[in-house]
Amino acid sequence: MIRHLATRRLPALILGAALLTAPVAAPAATAPGAGAAATGTTAPVPDVVYGMPHVEAVLSDALSRIVTVGRLQMELDSRAVELRAPQGAGGLAVENLYYSPVQGRFAAEIVATGSQVRLPVSGRAFGVVQIPVLSRRVIPGDIIGPGDIDWLDVRADQTTSDTAATDAQLIGMTPRRGVSTNQPVRLRDLQSPRMVDKGSLVTITLSTPSMTLTTQGKALQDGGRGEVIRVVNTQSNRIVEATVAGPNVVAVAKPGTIAQ
Repeated sequence: MIRHLATRRLPALILGAALLTAPVAAPAATAPGAGAAATGTTAPVPDVVYGMPHVEAVLSDALSRIVTVGRLQMELDSRAVELRAPQGAGGLAVENLYYSPVQGRFAAEIVATGSQVRLPVSGRAFGVVQIPVLSRRVIPGDIIGPGDIDWLDVRADQTTSDTAATDAQLIGMTPRRGVSTNQPVRLRDLQSPRMVDKGSLVTITLSTPSMTLTTQGKALQDGGRGEVIRVVNTQSNRIVEATVAGPNVVAVAKPGTIAQ
């Protein structure tokens, strides 16, 4: 009796084992967007990405209103600049801009208008100007010519009113002392070429719209064109101040100065 029951249960056990080991079919693939359509949702809209060129452009425009001397040069502390704004946001704007002219440092926030997106930035900004410099060593007595001049970019705040700004301020001049090459030239270190030597005889002139008077004098100082030196009228022994007008020629401005 026991053997008969065991024989009748065997097919059921085999069927159960077969069901456990049979492969389960994968669910059917869903077409793109079908899930979103079935649930009533839409695909996310990508952000608008602003990179370094956009940030530099809006910063340069804002800083150029502050750095007004020379050509603006700007350096950001970080080159990895990226701002992501949601679709529909406006363009970029600069807010909370701070600039220190002494240190040349700035800090600001780049804002995507119409959104809450802000990006803090910082760096250095300054004006750059071109100035003439000497391309070769020129010693006192040498006349500076156009071929002796080169141009150098320097920060505007590193120049003064005594810094040569045009080539016309150098051409035809001679150094009072040695001037370094490729360095800003101070006007105080230049002078007109000597046209009058101390102790030499000079012609003293006085010109008016109606006449020109001349007499002989003796230079008490060396002088270059345009410089004012002291001379003595050799006929009256009167000492006057005169402007060097040419080689051994000086001019006085007041009538009666060269009268004997």
